[in-house]
Amino acid sequence: MTNTGTQTAYQYPTYVILGSGGHTAEMCKINRALMRQQSQQAQKYQPVRYIVANSDTTSQSILKAALPDTSSQDFINVPRSRSVGQSWLTSIFTTLWALLWSCWLVWRDKPKLVLCNGPGTCVPYCYAAYLWRLLGRLPAHSKIVFVESYCRVETLSLSGRLLLPLADMFVVHWPQLAARYADKQNLRYFGKIM
Repeated sequence: MTNTGTQTAYQYPTYVILGSGGHTAEMCKINRALMRQQSQQAQKYQPVRYIVANSDTTSQSILKAALPDTSSQDFINVPRSRSVGQSWLTSIFTTLWALLWSCWLVWRDKPKLVLCNGPGTCVPYCYAAYLWRLLGRLPAHSKIVFVESYCRVETLSLSGRLLLPLADMFVVHWPQLAARYADKQNLRYFGKIM
C-alpha cells in the first residue's frame, strides 16, 4: 500500500481483546455475531486485530477454531498486566509495563474500536485508547466497548468497575445488574446477546 499522505479506514484496526478461558469463549460468540452482519456492515470493523497476553497459550487456538478465516497475522501478543497467583506488589510493575506497551501500540495503530469483555489484559488498552483520544491522537469517533462477562449477574468485575467511567458503551447481560447501575449513561442492557 502506498502512502498518499492520508490514511484509509483500512489502516485503523478494530482491537478485540481476548482473555484466557471463558473470556475468549464469550468473545468468540460476540465476534461471530459482529461478523455475521451483512457483509457491508461487517466491513467497517475490518481489519480486526486480536490482542492476546503473551502467556495465554489457548486463546489463539480457540479463536482460530471458532473463526477459521483468522490468520496468525491477525494476533498481537502483548505483556499481561497480572498473572494468576502473582503477588499484588509485583503486579504493580507488570501492570505499568503493560500500560506502557498498550500506550505505544494504541499510538501506533490508532484503533477505531476497542472491544473487550473483562479480562485484566483489556484494562491498559482501554485506558490507553481513552488517553490518546483525549489528547487528539485517536479520532473522536473511535470507541471503547466493554461487554461485561456473562457470569457477572449482580456485581461488576474489577475490570468492569475500572472501565465503567470511560467506556463509550458498557454492556451487561442481566436485568438486575442493569438496574443496579441505571444511573450510568453509557450502560446498556440488550437482554441475552450470547
